[in-house]
Amino acid sequence: MYATDTEHHEGKVDENLVRIAEGADVLIYDSQYMPEEYDGTAGGLSSKRGWGHSTYEEGARIARIAGVSRLVLFHHDPGHDDAFVRQKELRAQALFPDTVAAREGLTLNF
Repeated sequence: MYATDTEHHEGKVDENLVRIAEGADVLIYDSQYMPEEYDGTAGGLSSKRGWGHSTYEEGARIARIAGVSRLVLFHHDPGHDDAFVRQKELRAQALFPDTVAAREGLTLNF
């Protein structure tokens, strides 16, 4: 299941997305921002709410509720380097262990 250019709404799960993703082997989820970037609490940056993208936290939440097997984070912010994306991946894995950040050359085997 591929969910691009999707934005979550605080406190509400996107029931349509959960329904579509239910039981999927893979959920590829738009997780462009860290939660603190999305909320505007990171180093004086303005909120990214309303920009049409989401966070790894919401991706992990949807993956758990929908019972997907693997979460793939993608649509990384072009201002984030590889180390930043790796930190996002590690933080996501703490919430949903079978998570990987998409990167050039990534292959998934089932």
